[in-house]
Amino acid sequence: MPTQPAPTVQLVHVSRHWGGQAVLKDINLRFGAGERVALIGPSGAGKSTLIRLIAGALRATSGTIEVNGHALSDLSWRALQRYRSTCRIVEQQNLLVPQASVHSNVVAGLLSTWPWYKALQAALMPVEVARVTALLQSLDMAMHQWDKAGELSGGQMQRVAIARALIANPSLLLADEPTASLDPNTAKAVTRLIVDQARARAMSLVFCTHWFDIVRQDCTRVIGLRGGEVMFDCAPAEATEDRLAQLYAGSHERI
Repeated sequence: MPTQPAPTVQLVHVSRHWGGQAVLKDINLRFGAGERVALIGPSGAGKSTLIRLIAGALRATSGTIEVNGHALSDLSWRALQRYRSTCRIVEQQNLLVPQASVHSNVVAGLLSTWPWYKALQAALMPVEVARVTALLQSLDMAMHQWDKAGELSGGQMQRVAIARALIANPSLLLADEPTASLDPNTAKAVTRLIVDQARARAMSLVFCTHWFDIVRQDCTRVIGLRGGEVMFDCAPAEATEDRLAQLYAGSHERI
């Protein structure tokens, strides 16, 4: 279970520009506790930028991002770090240290929450062994705990990246198309794993995906983005074929 209650995140008239170009335009969205929200849409829609705004890793060019009613831009450094400790991102690239063991890569997800002396201890000897073992078992990866990360397959590496995100028991999990570099069968399995872990752990989940069959079955909400704008925000059952066709018009990315 998450160590803290999931935050409520609200974007109010939020826009984000890159190099003078608007990537997100006047976004108004609210993400509540326990939701499993899929962000869908073609490449360049602004999904990755939205994920980073929610995480507090990017600032909005205009508008306000609120966490539990408080603007992120008004939070002290310490309060912002506390918020960031409640949410973790699984990236498109796994960002593992290939020469290090699976165990060490997973433990890295705890380092930002530890005092310096415990981080130093982790560099000198294995720590949190039972905790990491239990987590890897839930991801069907326990047999690889002491293998080097660089020796794993792409799908296995992404499972380790998921474990690294989950080890600190976040209340909000963000996933930025974490299966983009995987083959379709592995990508679908990893997507299913992320959704199942979020549901089992009672975490909030916001993730980018093209696997709409999983979205339809297991998400509570789907947001369609195109050209930096929200085309629809609805229950999965209300994302009709007509809506999806308009969302992906001119694109071959829909699966």
